[in-house]
Amino acid sequence: MQVYHICISTLVTMVKTLNIFLALLLCSALPASAAGTRPTAAWTYYHFDGTAFVAGPAVDGSPFVAIRKKAQPVVLTTQTTPPEQTTLPDGTGVIAGICYQQGGGGKLGGGSRYHVYPHVPLRISSGGRQFVTVQTDDHGYFVAVLPAGLYSVGNGPFTAKITVEPGVTTLTPLRIGKRMVD
Repeated sequence: MQVYHICISTLVTMVKTLNIFLALLLCSALPASAAGTRPTAAWTYYHFDGTAFVAGPAVDGSPFVAIRKKAQPVVLTTQTTPPEQTTLPDGTGVIAGICYQQGGGGKLGGGSRYHVYPHVPLRISSGGRQFVTVQTDDHGYFVAVLPAGLYSVGNGPFTAKITVEPGVTTLTPLRIGKRMVD
């Protein structure tokens, strides 16, 4: 009888150990399985409203920016198909923005009107030395993929200080002037 109790006791211990082992195996397999089937992050859209970038595509047909973590942003004019993704190199981030002149709002009145500046060369410098020059597109937008760090973007008094983080897009409205009205 004593042997019978020892066998039952051993069997119960083995079953408990097996259950614990199976539970651990299942728990370790679930995150990997979930990560494999999890949909990739969707594109997020931002448009410029005359003073800042705001969430959502533009409703007036003006261009907007599609961003995604660890991908190069894309300037779009319509939201018909998802943009093609270009993965960022390791250790890099992106500065994306618009170069504009304020034409209304504030003391000027008349809302948040603005005029874009297409084909403007913009200096990007770091540590007081020029790093690269980018040019705005037909809609006044620019995109620069850069190593992580602190940069100055713009020319002369129209310069913004921007920190680039790996895998992240920093949206920057770069005002290069203000139209003064009497």
